[in-house]
Order: sequence, then structure tokens, then C-alpha cells
Amino acid sequence: MRSIRDIGKKSSESGTTDGGSLRDELGAVAAKYEGRTEEELMQELRKKVASAKHDGSFSAEQLESFAAMVSPNLDESMREKLISLVKMIESY
Repeated sequence: MRSIRDIGKKSSESGTTDGGSLRDELGAVAAKYEGRTEEELMQELRKKVASAKHDGSFSAEQLESFAAMVSPNLDESMREKLISLVKMIESY
């Protein structure tokens, strides 16, 4: 699992570079999960979190930093959903 901090850095997986577009990379991630139900997305998230915690790559600090970075761009209902997801991830 790639670190949130690695988004935009050169990766053999994504082909992006330091000057690469965060929007392009996020668009690719969104396309990968397009059409899935919320329950399917939550199951995938739980698997990724469990894997990251198991292999030691999970960072609560990175999660909090990411949430703080995207939160101002969300409406109130999406912000509440993000807060709920962060709490779920941290307690999982």
C-alpha cells in the first residue's frame, strides 16, 4: 500500500513524477473503484487498513494530515462522513 505522502512522487505503479498531477492520480484511483457499492468500498478499505496495520505501513499521523488537507474542500455532510471514516480506520 502506498503512503498518502507518496502521491505525486515517481512510482513504477502509477508512472507519475514529482511534478505529476495529483488530480490525475486521484482520478485513476476513482476510476478503479467506479461502480462499486458503498459496502464494497468499505470492505476494500477495511482490507487495506488491516494490511497496512499488519505490515507496519499504517500511519495515524498521515491519515490525520490527509483528512485535514481534504476537509476544507468538502461540504458539511462529506466532512462528517470523512470524520466518521477516520474514526473507523483508527479504531479498526
